[in-house]
Amino acid sequence: EVQADHYENHLYAALSDAGFEGVYKQKTRQSMGLAGKVDGCALFWRRTKFHLVESYSIEFNELAQRQATQVLGLMPRSEEGAAFLNRLSKDNVAQLVVLELAQQQPSSRSNRGAEPINQVCVANTHLYSNKDFPDVKLWQTWQLLQELETFVMSRGSNLPLLICGDFNSTPDTAVYDLLSRQSVHPSHPDVNVNTDNDGVPNILPDPMNITHSFSLGSVYQTILGEEPRVTNFTTNFKGVLDYIWYSALHLRPLSAAPVPPED
Repeated sequence: EVQADHYENHLYAALSDAGFEGVYKQKTRQSMGLAGKVDGCALFWRRTKFHLVESYSIEFNELAQRQATQVLGLMPRSEEGAAFLNRLSKDNVAQLVVLELAQQQPSSRSNRGAEPINQVCVANTHLYSNKDFPDVKLWQTWQLLQELETFVMSRGSNLPLLICGDFNSTPDTAVYDLLSRQSVHPSHPDVNVNTDNDGVPNILPDPMNITHSFSLGSVYQTILGEEPRVTNFTTNFKGVLDYIWYSALHLRPLSAAPVPPED
């Protein structure tokens, strides 16, 4: 989560001087607040290690529009369509890059016939923060995974994947279950938000359809044996909201930066 003018005036310059290159995607609420004060997502990589091959952005507002009109057949100006889009249009975004190793890996004699892995796909996102909208966070996560599946499969199934970000979801949420287990339990409270109250629309499909095909592991859970005690430490909330996920079929985490102690 990086404010636009902070990225442009401070962060990019500082990290560039330290040997990093980066990309930035601002949230879509451009009309809110002063120019440059809207936050977004930033992603950096070390220049001596990687070259940028492809860079894309994902706008969840746009995915909601597509879901409403092309999948569900809703008219955006109808009462049902407007309620669906109002529930989902939260201006959150994601980034997607393909990085290539600056020094190509040679083919290994022990893996004859197997192409060496010289590229990695990295996705970065910041999901909706309101704790009373777990269905929206789950929908955003599901849609992100659907987009990544389409992207990765179009480039061959051998492309490793990293998914990083502030998911605003603790390990007991359906978001965490979907990422770690490829599915969500139909009885999970996040799947069964009370949609009868105040005309809140049901934005989720049948839970059996909220799936993905990636075999993902959590970097910190793999290295530490559990998630950290906190990744967010404020007066109002202390807990884990941020994660780094990796494709377990292609990558193996070796270490993780220590999380500062609570004291």
